Amino acid sequence: IALVLANRAVAKGATMRYGAHVAEIRTQRGKVSGVVLESGEVIAADVVISNADVAALSAGLFGDNARQATPRVSAQQRSLSAFTLALTAKTAGLALHRHNVFFSNDYKHEFADIANHARLPQSPTVYVCAQDRDDASVASVEQERLFCIVNAPATGDTHVFTDAESDRCQDATFALLNQHGLQIEHDASTTRRSTPTDFAHRFPGTGGALYGRAPHGWMSSFQRPSAKSKVPGLYLTGGSTHPGPGIAMAALSGQMAATQVLKDLALTDK
Repeated sequence: IALVLANRAVAKGATMRYGAHVAEIRTQRGKVSGVVLESGEVIAADVVISNADVAALSAGLFGDNARQATPRVSAQQRSLSAFTLALTAKTAGLALHRHNVFFSNDYKHEFADIANHARLPQSPTVYVCAQDRDDASVASVEQERLFCIVNAPATGDTHVFTDAESDRCQDATFALLNQHGLQIEHDASTTRRSTPTDFAHRFPGTGGALYGRAPHGWMSSFQRPSAKSKVPGLYLTGGSTHPGPGIAMAALSGQMAATQVLKDLALTDK
């Protein structure tokens, strides 16, 4: 999806720049005036669309002026993070579908570990995406690609998750899968794992939270920032904004941001 959008943008005259990290979103007379890159280069702009997690904005990671764009997301308001395993392996026993969920033997204990003790769960629920499975649950290769996700606390900015912690969670993950009849012949050389600490480094300001604000309560979706921020000319998009996380929702948020930008520009031209 990202590649298709980029190619479409280029076809319409856009210039794509990769690896150009933004250090600051600038404003002048209370309105967006452009961005400053880490290299020091200044790019003037009447409109800036940010698809970073909104927590990075409110934490001041794009400068004090952009901090005012959206209310601060506290650590208590964060969504879950994750412990993940990306691997290629041979499986046996249970026939996987493309999407699979193996529930914890002790759901209450799982979330007590996460919420009360801020640690990786000792009795996890595991989501497994079997990327090489077709609609008939048949794998197209012997060594298939698997992506496993375990719920985890979004404390990656205050706690460094150690290899020992990861080892215990990984062992508990494979033990649960084996209990459900799924055997995975995994090898460390073909396994890549990520912790909340890794996600916190990848998405600064979030603590590793993967979904913006916690999606608790019927009003949670409406508490997410809309496309139009409190800073004129600065618009927001991505999984931490309305309507929510996930590819479909994030794509909708991009559409909403584009619609709002065009609407505001039309009003400005009048």
